[in-house]
Amino acid sequence: MNLDEKLVNRIVEKVVERMAEQEADTRPAANVSAGKAGITEGIFQDIKTCVQAAVAAQRQLLALPMEVRRKIVQAIREIGQAKAQDYGCMEFEETGLGKAEDNVAKVQSSCEVPGMEDLTPEVYAGDKGVTIIERLPVGVIASVNPITNGSPTIIFNAIMMISGGNTVVMNPHPKTKKVSASLIRDLNLAIMKAGGPPNCVCCIEDPTVPSAQQLMTDPDVNMIAVTGGHGVVAFATSTGKRVIAGGPGNPPVVVDETADLDRAAQCIIQGAAFSNCTACASEKEIFVVDSVAGKLKEKLKKYGAYEISADQGNELLNNIFKEVKGPGEPGVINMDYIGRSPQVILKSIGLNIGSDIQIVILETDKGHPLVWTEQIMPVLPVVRCPDVDQAIEWALAAEQNNGHTMAIHSNSLANIRKMASRARCASFIKNGACGLGGVGVTGEGFVSFHIATNGEGHTRPKMFTQIRRCVMTDDLRYRYGTEASS
Repeated sequence: MNLDEKLVNRIVEKVVERMAEQEADTRPAANVSAGKAGITEGIFQDIKTCVQAAVAAQRQLLALPMEVRRKIVQAIREIGQAKAQDYGCMEFEETGLGKAEDNVAKVQSSCEVPGMEDLTPEVYAGDKGVTIIERLPVGVIASVNPITNGSPTIIFNAIMMISGGNTVVMNPHPKTKKVSASLIRDLNLAIMKAGGPPNCVCCIEDPTVPSAQQLMTDPDVNMIAVTGGHGVVAFATSTGKRVIAGGPGNPPVVVDETADLDRAAQCIIQGAAFSNCTACASEKEIFVVDSVAGKLKEKLKKYGAYEISADQGNELLNNIFKEVKGPGEPGVINMDYIGRSPQVILKSIGLNIGSDIQIVILETDKGHPLVWTEQIMPVLPVVRCPDVDQAIEWALAAEQNNGHTMAIHSNSLANIRKMASRARCASFIKNGACGLGGVGVTGEGFVSFHIATNGEGHTRPKMFTQIRRCVMTDDLRYRYGTEASS
């Protein structure tokens, strides 16, 4: 008789576990005694020792049953949820970026990314036997983390990468080193308590740009996950290793004449104001059809926007930009203002505004530097467009082929389709908030805060594995009409 599905699944799970154990047995052990006091919490003085500790941890991780790995992943989720308030506030105190309450919300949401449930093997059973498409670990993964998302990046990468049987070495941004070290210590203690090995998540005590480069080029690092600008992404790509790169974004939002303006304004405020627009996926510029531009601005002001004049905008540019180039060219942002509140930003030009203000808007032309620069602050240019076709055209140009995120507010399926057909981006949002809808917080789908702009899209555990096709020909099948069974 035919094998039932449950039996096939049990056989598949046993085969996959046995293969993982066999692979672990053939890996060379690192010259690190992970059990010694002082080196079990993942914090090291130099990159080489850090990587070798992760190599040793990965070998031990693969030797453990799958059920232990599930407990490890659950332990990471639980420590993140339990101490979200601590991590969020600590990160805000260390960096001064965003909002403490939004940092807490990001830590909480980062615990909701997919885990081992994303890695179920595919099974094909037929007359020719059984084939299993399995997901195997890649090994040690380097994670180069941004200043704008320090704690959440550690948590969601730990969940996704360890789910795949990997260990991870983090290179936090130097301005998040305190909260990163504290979090990594807590994660390793939780992992060991759940039955896992020490040093599944590692970092060095004093991360720098050179340490990030050393990490990415270390021969024992098998894969790189990086979030940052063109420079760090280019360096990661130059290593010849597989790279999951969250590069720069400059998400435009189009608002046409059919849009629900009340909803559009609320969504723009919600996305751009979250953590003071530090998220790469947040709305960065608005292209609105001229016939409804005035009404949209009034709605935006109703929900927390403060409009400044052209003269005030010119004065502000001298503060928030270090260098302004020609029309249609990105400028150089003054990093002292990224992630700062509207109150702090406008005070630099002598404006005192209420605490209820969440973003600043400035009507500009399409060549304005705010349109072409990923400003990472809650100051959004508003560009009037003669019609939706021009709005889409200018929005696509302003996105600059970053391949990140775009949005449209419209009740016209034809207009939505028109933009969607040309929007070469990892995340396209219709009638929602860029910064929250596209990452799965207010939109459907799995939660993911890391968007791989090199074509792979929102990260999930599957991305941090390698695929192997395991074929057993003529096995595990019964042939009717014969005496022998396979």
